[in-house]
Amino acid sequence: PIVLGKVRAKQTMRAPADRREVMGVLIHGDASFAAQGLVAETFELSGLRGYRTSGTVHIVINNQIGFTTSPSHARSSPYCSDIAKSVQAPIFHVSGDNPEAVVQVCRLALAYRQRFSKDVVVDIFCYRRHGHNESDEPAFTQPIMYRAIKKQPTTCQLYADKLVKQNVLSPEEVNQIGADFRNRLETELKSSKNYLRSKADWLEGDWSEMQAPPEQYRPGETGVTSNTLIKIGHALSNTPNDFTLHPRLNRILTNKAELITNGESIDWATAEALALGSLLLEGTPVRFSGQDVSRGTFSQRHAALIDQNTEERFIPLNNICEDQAELELVDSMLSEAGVLGYEYGYSITDPKSLIIWEAQFGDFANGAQVIIDQFISSGERKWLRASGLVLLLPH
Repeated sequence: PIVLGKVRAKQTMRAPADRREVMGVLIHGDASFAAQGLVAETFELSGLRGYRTSGTVHIVINNQIGFTTSPSHARSSPYCSDIAKSVQAPIFHVSGDNPEAVVQVCRLALAYRQRFSKDVVVDIFCYRRHGHNESDEPAFTQPIMYRAIKKQPTTCQLYADKLVKQNVLSPEEVNQIGADFRNRLETELKSSKNYLRSKADWLEGDWSEMQAPPEQYRPGETGVTSNTLIKIGHALSNTPNDFTLHPRLNRILTNKAELITNGESIDWATAEALALGSLLLEGTPVRFSGQDVSRGTFSQRHAALIDQNTEERFIPLNNICEDQAELELVDSMLSEAGVLGYEYGYSITDPKSLIIWEAQFGDFANGAQVIIDQFISSGERKWLRASGLVLLLPH
């Protein structure tokens, strides 16, 4: 989901009307593809209005074994790729021992994605020759399979033999290609031992206008004029003439207008809306996602209003003035880890937008703890990746 968030952000920054210019490619293992919940969440995000990326190409390196666990113990479905059937994604099964077939299938997958803007899966049926790593003894747990693998020529041998037989290459040329590649690897290995990174790149590219805060950071002036707040408040409490508002909301909006005019007893949700509106007027886009963020878990926000006759959505904060930035308001699926991962990916790609994820209840962040631990709280220190993601945890 982090990759999908990055892709969506790049698409929006380039050409949001046509999301085919940027594409995500996800590489999976067979065991994790069938078993990891984030894979299912990623597929469920793929077609949702606030998360679409015009399709992702999923490549499964199908080793037919997860570490030492056989498929019959690792999944309940015949194929590791069956989870993709939940979104009717086409699934190509191809032999890893046939490189040209793999290339052809990948071209088909890309053409499908570009034509239909949907996810597609390439399941490359292959194996691990030495088990999970070269210190393993895979015959401990899969003796029959590894007796067969020992008799099987390598993919490289099979393809080289085919090219020699077709007079594409001579045996000498095959050997030279192999020797050249090994020499290149050895040269790069030696170079890597003396490599020193000259500088961090975390404030370059789209982040080049950002600066690291001083050690003794102090917030600057963030207030806006009362006239600006009244302007935003007027937009919050008005709807189009042909819009049929729920009667109870009519009273709420009338009271809100009075509170803003008087400047007294401003509740939390109204203060939040005024703050977001001031950012939009300054040209800062806002992406706000989570379960029920439009209405608010406690029926307090009503950032989107629903016409009682047509169910058409009206977002008051997108109607303050003509040249303002946009509020993207996304009611997410019932997911914490997948959705928060998506928003994190978005935030590390687009530094000029405010990205907010709201847990439906504060303790729902427990379901996203892996994202918080492995990315949000450690990304800057481990990988020098900055993020302006804001988490709202209401209770």
